[in-house]
Amino acid sequence: QNPAAFAQSCYDLVEDPRWADVFDGIDLDWEYPNACGLTCDTSGPASIKNMMQAMRAKFGPNNLITAAITADGSTGGKLDAADYGGAAQYINWYDVMTYDYFGTWAAQGPTAPHSPLTSYPGIPAQGFNSADAIAKLKAKGVPASKLLLGIGFYGRGWTGVTQSAPGGTATG
Repeated sequence: QNPAAFAQSCYDLVEDPRWADVFDGIDLDWEYPNACGLTCDTSGPASIKNMMQAMRAKFGPNNLITAAITADGSTGGKLDAADYGGAAQYINWYDVMTYDYFGTWAAQGPTAPHSPLTSYPGIPAQGFNSADAIAKLKAKGVPASKLLLGIGFYGRGWTGVTQSAPGGTATG
């Protein structure tokens, strides 16, 4: 609700004399204002632009300002809940979290790769892949030069899987 105050707090932490010259900026984990049923937060789509503008004003042009953001490329999904294109002018880059699209938190499935690069026949949720997320961000006005893929170098697994192809059920 007060981007300037938050930016000041972050700046004070990063520039604390106890660790002078240790940090070269700040990375914000933007998960996911305005996107949990659209009832948990009323700051609106401009909140990320307002926040990044305040961060850049406080940190200046020489410090890095980055943000880890959703990779939900679905229609009406989390990428549609914020003005990532408008905020792009204030940041150095976005770390697009293109992992954990699917996993054992849905114990009975659907089973699927947790980090699909592209869509495929039978994907359990349209837009849950890296290509769709990046295409959506570019369509929202984010320059490709400010988009980094977050890659999970780990695997996910289920037990009691009913089929070898993605989209099956499991027992846990």
